[in-house]
Amino acid sequence: MSRYFVLVFYFCTLWSAGAQEFWFWPDYTLGQRANNYPGNRIASPTPLKESIVVETLPVLFQGEEPTARVVNFAEVSDLSPERFSVELWTVNHVNRPVGVLATLRSKLVARESAWLLGIYNRSITAALGSDPLISIEHQIGARRRGEYWNHVVITFDGDSLRLMLNGELLAKRHVPERPKVQLDNFQLEVAGYMKNEPYMDIGNMLKMLRVESRAISIAEVGKRYSDLQKLVLEGKLFPDLFHFTAGPYLNNVTGSSISLVWETDRPSDFVVEYGKQVPLTSRVELNTQSLVPEQKPGSSIYSVTLENLDAESAYFYNIMAKAHDGEVMDSGLLTFSTAVQEQSSYMFAVIGDTEARPHINDRVAKLVWDERPNFILNVGDLTDGGQKDHKFEWNYEYFQGITQLTSRVPAFPVPGNGESDLYWYNQYHNVPDRGYYSFGFGNAEFFMLNSNLPEDFAPGGKQYKWLENELQNSKAEWKFVAHHHAPYSADEDDYGDSWSGTFDLGDPKVREIVPLYEKYGVNMVFFGHLHTYQRTMPIKENKVNTKEGVIYVQGGGGGGNLEDFAPGRAWFSAKTYRGHHYFTIAIHGKHLNFKMYDTEGRLKDYFDIDSSGR
Repeated sequence: MSRYFVLVFYFCTLWSAGAQEFWFWPDYTLGQRANNYPGNRIASPTPLKESIVVETLPVLFQGEEPTARVVNFAEVSDLSPERFSVELWTVNHVNRPVGVLATLRSKLVARESAWLLGIYNRSITAALGSDPLISIEHQIGARRRGEYWNHVVITFDGDSLRLMLNGELLAKRHVPERPKVQLDNFQLEVAGYMKNEPYMDIGNMLKMLRVESRAISIAEVGKRYSDLQKLVLEGKLFPDLFHFTAGPYLNNVTGSSISLVWETDRPSDFVVEYGKQVPLTSRVELNTQSLVPEQKPGSSIYSVTLENLDAESAYFYNIMAKAHDGEVMDSGLLTFSTAVQEQSSYMFAVIGDTEARPHINDRVAKLVWDERPNFILNVGDLTDGGQKDHKFEWNYEYFQGITQLTSRVPAFPVPGNGESDLYWYNQYHNVPDRGYYSFGFGNAEFFMLNSNLPEDFAPGGKQYKWLENELQNSKAEWKFVAHHHAPYSADEDDYGDSWSGTFDLGDPKVREIVPLYEKYGVNMVFFGHLHTYQRTMPIKENKVNTKEGVIYVQGGGGGGNLEDFAPGRAWFSAKTYRGHHYFTIAIHGKHLNFKMYDTEGRLKDYFDIDSSGR
């Protein structure tokens, strides 16, 4: 119950301070009895309960109808239309035109709002209901790398309407004397305009709305922006609330062990309880000294490996956290399963290029969970650019949509160019810090490579030699390779310009390691990087060979901006699809079944192969 006490106390503090502040966060949790959000969060606003509700007409914004609305979610009797401040804190990394607005308007009749503030793509609109209507429009300039958030503020002091962006005054308009606005039957409304981003939630873009019955100063606005910017840069999701900023995140499962990684917004001590039945009987205690070996100063990323587990068994676990300042929370009851034995059937899912769309990650996570895979492969670009100075891409994007799944199903990743420095990648994953490794599962062996180092893929290169040694010693029935970049691809412009006729069908540097796949009987190679789906026919020596060839599957549709194919069909192409997707592979002995689905759960590709036929 501690998490709910925190929420109530937090809101009471804001109201007593004379401001109403609302935080928005998508409800990315699984359904049925797996519906669990780990730890504390600030609940998103919901409509006030009324016996009779009259729905107002929607506000058209930039020519669009809203895709989502939250209306009548706060008492407005204490708000002043004569003097006020309105703040929007938005984070937007999808690189497509989307928008949100907040307004104070009548619930009963179609009339001008008392005020309105919105942002759509790179355009800001502020308006004050009066006669005549007072409005300010501003086009935001070119965005510098990493500036994916905006603190948009309007203030009205009874004389002038001011518009500020990220601590700077953009415009000021004198407001003539106007009739006093009566707030009877008025409501606060927030609307999202996201037709260009199917599945996107208001909370993916709008993080905070604050309304105050006074005109705050430019200095106060600057301080607010600085505090909010710091929150995002540090990867913290909510201010002044003890919460998980990442995970729990399952890694590196074997028949007898599994690794858990998680992060909190502040240093804490933990008890991890686990067992095959509830109540849980085993426990591991951790303190600040239990940080992962790569822990950087000021970070609160923790890891533990649960050992001496039974193979092919289902377990429950719960992480109980106590911050050094005394606050407490827990993850709630979660589940995992250990690796199966060699003769058993199993299934795994493959996703890639999850990048900057937690709303797509959410769709994929829910569909994958319905399949109950044993584990997940992520073929890189977990983030769009989550390197050392871009921590927020992990907390606000990757973990936001995927935690519901990876807190129950372990993930095995390879690094993409989005995390090529391995700075946060290493801290969030209990895998070898060089970026390449192998693992066994059932009767298969997986060889996970770091294709950000193409020099390693040439004969004599570090990973080339490592992989040859691993493949020589492998006795597995099935051999799979995963890396981020494409040895074969019919992409339109990543390897030249297919529309001018000068291009290559894949990355020639990555292709230098392909002879090892062919020599040692690799069955399938998984990769991403290109944000489309493509499966090749079996290939050997740069030709289709249905008896001895290697199948290459490009699975870059986990969330990145969709790309497209060259205008002509590639000689190796068996199936192409432009859309977000994931695929599953089920194995029993020598039989493999492959299925690819879109984000509506529709089957788009299917095949069966038998390893004894090679």
